[in-house]
Parts: sequence; structure tokens; C-alpha cells
Amino acid sequence: MIIVIILNLSRFAHHRVLFQVSADVFIGAFMHPHRINAITFALMLAFPSISVFAEEQVNNEKVDALPEVKVTSKAEKDQPSEKTKSYTVDSTSTATRLNTSIRETPQSISVITREQLDDFRVLTVNEALSYATGIKVEQFESERTQYTSRGFNITNFQIDGLSTPISFSGTNYGDLDIALYDRIEVLRGANGLLTGSGNPSATINFIRKRTTRDFQAKANASIGSWDNRRLDADVSGSLNGDGSIRGRLVLAHQEKNSYLDRYSSERDVVYGIIEADLTESTSLAIGHTYQRNDASSNMFGGLNLLYSDGSKRHYKASDSTAPGWSYRNVDTNISFAELTHYFNNDWKIKGQLTQKAVTSAGPHNYVDGSENRITGLGLTNNPFFYTFKTQDYVADIYANGPFELAGRKHELVVGATMSRVAMREFSRSTATTALTSFDAAGDVPYPAFSPESKSSDYRTRASNLYAAAKLNPIDALKVTLGGSLFSYKLTGESYTVPQDAKENNNFVPYIGAVYDLDNAHSVYASYSKIYMPQNDIGVDLKALAPLEGKNYEAGIKSEWLDKKLNSTFSLFRTEQKNQPLQIGTSGTRSINEGIEATTKGYEFDLAGELTDRLSLNAGYTRLMSIKGDQGQSVNTFTPKHLAHVSAVYKLPYIENLKVGASLNWQSGVHVDIGTVRYAQDGYAILNLMAQYKIDDHWDVAVNLYNVTDEKYLSSLRYSSSGQGYYAPPVNGLATLTWKY
Repeated sequence: MIIVIILNLSRFAHHRVLFQVSADVFIGAFMHPHRINAITFALMLAFPSISVFAEEQVNNEKVDALPEVKVTSKAEKDQPSEKTKSYTVDSTSTATRLNTSIRETPQSISVITREQLDDFRVLTVNEALSYATGIKVEQFESERTQYTSRGFNITNFQIDGLSTPISFSGTNYGDLDIALYDRIEVLRGANGLLTGSGNPSATINFIRKRTTRDFQAKANASIGSWDNRRLDADVSGSLNGDGSIRGRLVLAHQEKNSYLDRYSSERDVVYGIIEADLTESTSLAIGHTYQRNDASSNMFGGLNLLYSDGSKRHYKASDSTAPGWSYRNVDTNISFAELTHYFNNDWKIKGQLTQKAVTSAGPHNYVDGSENRITGLGLTNNPFFYTFKTQDYVADIYANGPFELAGRKHELVVGATMSRVAMREFSRSTATTALTSFDAAGDVPYPAFSPESKSSDYRTRASNLYAAAKLNPIDALKVTLGGSLFSYKLTGESYTVPQDAKENNNFVPYIGAVYDLDNAHSVYASYSKIYMPQNDIGVDLKALAPLEGKNYEAGIKSEWLDKKLNSTFSLFRTEQKNQPLQIGTSGTRSINEGIEATTKGYEFDLAGELTDRLSLNAGYTRLMSIKGDQGQSVNTFTPKHLAHVSAVYKLPYIENLKVGASLNWQSGVHVDIGTVRYAQDGYAILNLMAQYKIDDHWDVAVNLYNVTDEKYLSSLRYSSSGQGYYAPPVNGLATLTWKY
């Protein structure tokens, strides 16, 4: 109701109708999530008529128009990527919370901007991260995905710089939509300064879209392969005359069938934010994100990769083990509030609160075993009903700004983060049964499940006190010194295994230096401690000791073409102990051994504009080795070579047309399934796009994915247990866009 009252008080006559509709949608979506489909469609149909109404109102009021009031906020110093239309950004604060250019950040960092996401019609986190240098998207099931960088799982995730875990293990459930994000920043290497837990892989920071003072609206309607249909809308602008109160609403609805037999999915997204300038120096933001994923006939586990005689089995890309009754529903709710105050001396203090709740439920069928080539026997059904609930609370407050020392200007940030995360799992099982053959997997009848029992109930409390100073001893040298004091306590039980661990004031140091060779090129080096609590289970059926180690990185960074193009070449090395290595299973859980592991390699990253017509994002990662303490190769499912390049070109002779292509390539990988080595050769995935601007309000685009129809397993992450499934074959999507 507060939103409706604010909107009714607005004196922007040509905006009022649109925001009244938006507010009704926003409130209705939360109270009645099942109505989102119809509401989204109605709102999008309303856009053209609203545009005409707004234009008529503006024309009729020209005579009585008030003098223009121009308000400039310090919060708008950092341009969002949707406004710059670039493939790179001017600055980032993911590494240290100090707003710093990519060249002055002493670690490797990549940015996937809104322009690139729109060009290639990237709709989910899984799709987006495939465009990031050094990131391998490990979608090992239709509804579960993990992400790796530099050979190891990524578990550090942030939203607007605030740590918000996807899950305890870094597993993403369902397809997370990115309609609400302006860009995604990927910081590779350890980031213990802000998170306390210095995972040596990477940190993924999702930057939300923010409100705008000027009114803007955009709607997309897409249709594609396998009955893929999507509607999304984005409306933003001022809610009062001087622009001190602003709102934004993003809606999306998508439903589709699949190349996989029997599989289909549906997704609804609502994101709303209100920002208000309480004074000239103080601003408040509140918002909420809701996403619902419904998947039918989703796979749990995968295709059994070997016959019983140990020979490799071949499938059609569409083959699935999921019966018609399996499903997984995932609801995600994230509420947040931010209060920011700017002081006259260029200092800023910011407090953030966020609450995240995820619930998931559904019956699944895990097909185990290996089929006999002749009889078809050897496979068994393992049905169960699985439910989990997570609840995260995170609070952060920090202050940053300049200070003078020895006659020179430097920067400082100090802050504290506190979090509480809880996880509860429930399951219902039934007796296993034998399959007559693989072809019968889709016809398994719905079983009689046992009463629900609690499988897991554990929680973590953590705090992190951090500080960092970017010192400027001479004009050419920037030195960042910092550290954090990390404390946590894990209690509870998971599948009868006690979860009991704690640490008080573990110090995680950070040091980085950047030296300018000239106005465009710099060399850098950084060091950070690795420290990360784990819930991977060891041979004693207890959680492994925390992952510990060191992370080193050095390289050269450059800004080209008047800072329109950024490049980085980096060398990295990590040394760790207690790195989990899977050595077996206990039921459905992996059993791991904590080993010492060393990783080294190098990366190259390039992003920005080569000319006014050509945008580029490219990267290459070479993992020279991932070795255990006995010299053995570790995580062999990770490719040693990983490369991507995306380019979009505005044609000079057809001014309103731009075309583009993206190519992802990885080298071969393998896993050992018992005594059998299962290998997958290297492959390349080619995507194409074309977009034509009809006029100032309408665009049309066509995107093609996996154009060469490459057939490959989407991941070998957990294929040592003998399972996997195939990624999508060639497919396409056509989009009509309306903008105001």
C-alpha cells in the first residue's frame, strides 16, 4: 500500500498511469504469485498505449510546464553498464570495496555487461557465466549446477558486494534469471578480505539494476525452439517531481519444453526497488526479488555412461532417465535494504541488510547400475521425495574514503559483516525396484513414499571484520594492504553426521600492488591467504577440516583506445591443504579425502570496444597443473584449456543492423569410473546473433545457439559415479523489443 500511496502522490502526469499499473503488479505478485503470468502479459500489452498517452500528455502540458529541476546525486557517479552500452566498465569495488578501475585492481577481474547480455539474449546465470574468462559451468543435472574457476568450486557469491551464498556447497538449484542485474563481475582468485573465507577459485558479484531519474521502459517478447516462450518488462523512473524518490520494476515469465524427453520448465521473476534521497547526503534503498522455478520430468543423476561390461554407452541427446511424475519446485525470495550517507570530506558510510529464503520440493528417481548389453537388465530405480529450506540473514556496514599521510592522498575502507545461515532437509524414500531396460525408465509408476523424516538440520553463524588501505606512496605505485578477522560456528547434523566446527578470529591477510609503467600499462602482484570452512564428508563421516593455503598472482594490465578497452595477462599459483578429493560414496553422499594440492596457470582477458562499431569480450585460461601431494592429477573433469570470444559489429552500410558471434572452446577432459577411464574430447560451441533497429521504439533480433550442433556431455563433474547427460543441440530464439 505504501508504494501505491507514493505513486498516487506523483505529479508526473505522463508517468502516473504506468507506475500505478506497476505498483499493482508488484504488490499482486507478492500476495498472489500464481497471477504473475497473466499480469505480466497484461502489463506488456499496456506498454504501447501507455507510451502514446505519455507523449500526448507531454505535448498538452508544454505551455504549463514547470522549469526543469536538475538533481545530481553522488550515488550516480558510477555509471551502470546499461547506460554506457559498453562491454567493459570504468570501475569496480568487488575486490576491496574501494571503487577502483580494472587496471588498478591487483587481481584478475572480468565483467559481463548488460549490453553483452542483451546482444546474445542471455537469460540465466548459467548462460551468463559461460561468457566469463576462466569459468566452467558444471551443469551436472537438469536442475543442479556448480561453477569452477582455476580448477576448484566457486562458493563465494555476492549481490551488490554483499555475500549471499547460493547454497552451502555452491550448488545452484534451477535457472537463476538475470533480468534484474545490470552486470556480473567475476573476481578470480582468493577474496578472503571481504568474505573471510578465502576460496581460491573466484567470487561472483551480481550487480542489481538501480532506479533512474528519467523515465524509461522496455519490454521483450521471445519465442524459440522447443516451444520456448518468454515475456519480460522493465520500468523505471521518478515517483515525484524532483526525482528524490525513484522506483523500478522488472518482471519476467518464461515457459518451455525441452530437447530432453518429457522435460519442461516454467519460471516467474519479480524484482522491485524503491530508492529515496532522504537528504542531499543520505539515501535509502529497499527492494525484493522473487523467483519461482517449476521443472517437470527433471533428471536426478544422469544417464548411465557404461554398460555392465565396462564399454562406453552412447545415447541420443534427448535421452532422459526422468519419469513423468518427477518435478522440482524452487522458490527464492530475497529482501534487502541499504542506507548510505555521504560526508563533506568525500567519505561514505553504508549499511546493508539482506534476507534470503530458498525452498525446494519434489519427487525424483535416481537410476543406478549398468545395463547388460544383451538382456537390458542391471538398472534399478531409487525414488525419493526431497525437500530443503535455507534461510540466510546477512548484515554489513562499512565506511570508506580518502585520507592524507606524508603529504599524499590515500584511501581506506573499514567494515564488518555478520551472517546467519540455516539449512534443513527432509526426505521420503521407498524400496528400490529393477528396470527391465533403460527404455522403461520414463514409465516407472509413482511409488508409495514413506513418511517424511528430517535428513539435515544445521546452521552457521559467522562474522568478518575487515579493513584495507590503498596507499599511494608515489604517483606510479598503488599498494593495497588489508586483512580480515573471520569467526564462525557450525552446529547441527547432516545425514546422521554431526556438523560441529568453529573458529575464532582467524586472520586472513591481503596485499596487492600496482605499478604504472606509463599512462596505459601497469604491472601488478597480489597475495592472499586461503581459508574456507567445509562441509564435505571425509572417510570418518565427519566434515573435513577447513581448506587452508596461499594464493599468489601477478601480471600486466592495460587500458587501450582512450580507456575503451581493458586487457589483463595474469600468472597465478595456489597452494592448499585439506582440498577435498572424492574417493567413494556412502549412499547418495560423496566421501572425500583431504589432500594437499597445488595449482598454477595463466590467463588472458580482453573486453571493451575496438572501434565505435566493434565490441569484444575474449579470454583464455591455461591450467598448467592441478596436482595433489603425491603428484597425482586432481579434478580431471576440469579442462586445462578454456577459451571464449564474443564480438558484435555494427554494419557500416546498414546502420540499424548489428551482427555478432560467440565461440566457447575447451580441451578434452576425463574421469575414472572404477577402473574405466571415460574421456570426452575437446569441443567448441558457436553462437550467432543479429539485431535490427526498426525505429526509436522497436528492435527485432534472432539468436542461434550451438550452431554446429555439437554433441557433448554438459559436465563430467560427478561422472566418476558413472553418470552424465548431454547439453542442448542447435536451437534458436527470436525477440521483439519495445523501448520508451
